[in-house]
Amino acid sequence: MTPPETPKKIAAQFRDLARQLDHLVQLALATSKPLLDQIKRIYRQEKIHLAQILAPQRAKWIDPLWDNLRPIVIPITTFLWTRTRDWIWQPLKTGVERVAPAQVAQWRAMPESKRRSILSWTVAAAILLMILIPDSHKSLDDQAVNDPDIIQLIIDPTDLDNPHWALNVLPIEVMPFSETLRVSGKVGFDEQRVARIGATVTGRVTEILAMPGQEVDQGTVLGRINSTELGQAQLAYLKARAANELAARAFDRAKILYKEDVIAKADLQRRQSEAETTAAERRAMADQLRVLGMLPEQIEGLGKNGNVNSISAVTSSVSGTVVERKIVLGQVVQPSDALFTVADLSEVWITAQVPEQEASLLAVGQPMQIEIPALAHQKFEGQLVYVGELVSNETRTVPARTVLTNQDRMIKPGMLATLLISGKPVEVPVIPAAAVVREDGYDHVFIALGDNQYKMTVVKLGPESNGVRPVLSGLEPGTLIVTQQAYHLNTERKKRLSGG
Repeated sequence: MTPPETPKKIAAQFRDLARQLDHLVQLALATSKPLLDQIKRIYRQEKIHLAQILAPQRAKWIDPLWDNLRPIVIPITTFLWTRTRDWIWQPLKTGVERVAPAQVAQWRAMPESKRRSILSWTVAAAILLMILIPDSHKSLDDQAVNDPDIIQLIIDPTDLDNPHWALNVLPIEVMPFSETLRVSGKVGFDEQRVARIGATVTGRVTEILAMPGQEVDQGTVLGRINSTELGQAQLAYLKARAANELAARAFDRAKILYKEDVIAKADLQRRQSEAETTAAERRAMADQLRVLGMLPEQIEGLGKNGNVNSISAVTSSVSGTVVERKIVLGQVVQPSDALFTVADLSEVWITAQVPEQEASLLAVGQPMQIEIPALAHQKFEGQLVYVGELVSNETRTVPARTVLTNQDRMIKPGMLATLLISGKPVEVPVIPAAAVVREDGYDHVFIALGDNQYKMTVVKLGPESNGVRPVLSGLEPGTLIVTQQAYHLNTERKKRLSGG
């Protein structure tokens, strides 16, 4: 018969058991902490079911954890079962049999496998609760250690002598916010101050008198063209003029002869008809010369001296700058060809195509900023002067336009631009754009918890406008957040998590 164990030996066994239990708990915490942290982060951000989180992690974390715990759990469970049965269960069983004989009989009627299963699950649940249930009396310091989103600073974070930790902590305020619509645009000519000048006749270029960049006045000759068509039209005009003058003199003589009863009235009417017909032909030939570019005084001079000149002058119809020239000497040109472009560049148009979904935000007179990347992203102030009435079938956009003064000629037609159109102000909570930390595809801010502790929190924000962003969800007005150096604070948080 085995001799009874002494109290000292039993106490030593309990101390050894306590050490093994402590080792078990520490091992479970150390092994499961990365998994629990990852589960909390994924569940908080993605809001997915817990089972979907655990399934892909089983082979990586749970199975290795059980392999490590099995050599310790099984002996401890056996020891606990034996001691519990000898020291607690037997006396307790005797007492229970006296108080609740019916329940004892029901328990004894159960199969042995079922009773072992109930006891095993009870012990496992107790151990799991010890590991997973947090201590309700933990301090903020303990939370900062266990929560990867909380960081505690040792030094005073508002110490402005330390620029790295010169944090600004301010409450979230509600203020008027205007959503800014950003659309791409392009600089162009003021279409009311530009002329695309072409030839009025078909001919060959014989002289070029203007160069790109040259300032010209209205009526300035830009080039000359030798045109056979113009010479033939002048000759036809001279013939029509001569015929008309001859018919007019014949009609005058006929009127005198008719008064003296020398000719009949029919002869007078015939001479009158001839005079009127030739006059109409003369006017038609004069109109043709005007179409070919001759001025009225030039046509009158042609009739007086009778000199046919087949040289046609290309003249500017507006005052401005020659911005384009498309001819060379000897080139044969047609009336449909644009030979020169002359524009007044003191004002330019900025035109954009706005998607139809955002067209309702536009109204003539709205203030805006125009940003031109080619000018070091310089911004100009302007107003919306035109919003189109039709939606393009091809692009599903609506044209919008503003006008900019360009006295120093810095803005060049063809430059790309961005139009920042301000919408109607509304009262919403806003935070500085510098307070936002972008991580894992989400916007975050640091909330001040007190005692130099800051918690990184996921928020939903609107687009930036004038250095601030509207809060859509995740924050309430008055919440204290870090508005400056949030990026450095997050860098320090990640450094501590990695053990740096």
